[in-house]
Amino acid sequence: MSVSPPLRKLQYALAVAREAHFRKAAESVNVSQPTLSRQIRELEDEVGLELFHRDCHPVALTVAGQAFFAVVEEMILKIDTDFQRAKDTARHALRRTSTSITIGHSAFVSPSFRREIRSALNRKFIYLQIQFRTVFASELVSSINSRMVDVGLTFTPVENGSLEQIPVRIERLCVVVSQESALAGMPVTFADLKSHPLIVACSERAHPILYERLIEECRAAGFRPTIAEEVTSAQEAFDLVEERVGFAILPCGVCEEAPPSIRYFSLSEIEPLELVFLRRHDDGLAAEILDKLAAALAEKKLECAC
Repeated sequence: MSVSPPLRKLQYALAVAREAHFRKAAESVNVSQPTLSRQIRELEDEVGLELFHRDCHPVALTVAGQAFFAVVEEMILKIDTDFQRAKDTARHALRRTSTSITIGHSAFVSPSFRREIRSALNRKFIYLQIQFRTVFASELVSSINSRMVDVGLTFTPVENGSLEQIPVRIERLCVVVSQESALAGMPVTFADLKSHPLIVACSERAHPILYERLIEECRAAGFRPTIAEEVTSAQEAFDLVEERVGFAILPCGVCEEAPPSIRYFSLSEIEPLELVFLRRHDDGLAAEILDKLAAALAEKKLECAC
């Protein structure tokens, strides 16, 4: 059975063919000139042909050498292409069997929507391990850049630095009241909140930009809000509403988890919130996952029904 010459010998010979000089060819492949010369002599012995004219400067290919290397160059190019395909295939197999993704999210992203995301990803990536981690909006960008989490999920506006922002869902703000409140059985406008203390989800730490937006909305409606509490979870807001501390303003998604003693109403005068994914531009795996997730979620209505 014949054995093909080792690939390294072919690469050394191709270097000579390209450089037309043994010393320069040796430097280009990072070996000594005697080693390169010996390898090429062995190659010529194996193929039974003289490939180079060594008695001229620069070194020239023989007629047989020209024909030989025309085929070898095509072969090397194909090997490089096939090798890259093999690496890509192996990486894809690794992703399918051992990939995990950590999603850092606002505390006010609803549990039901997180379950929807998990379900969609499990359908698209059977072996993907998915973790959710609550992260304040003010800390989310640094968490993504430091790779403490792979992607972020939060409400705009948000300082996203150099991160890519991918819209995923629209949610309106709601006013949350106890069922004993006089406002529970009537349409509620933003102006109705003027004389009531407010419980807000977007504290200066949890989501400073959204907090400023809420304050501006109140001023535009002609009043300065009385902030009773700044909460870091929906459950904390529900508890305070039940205790009659004030009315809460929350994204509509988390209101779906409200207890029976709570009523909530959409504030239609205020522009809805946009829920977005944040990711690093250089994270190809996150891009692949989010592209397929976005396609899966696009099949459903992106606006939260309130």
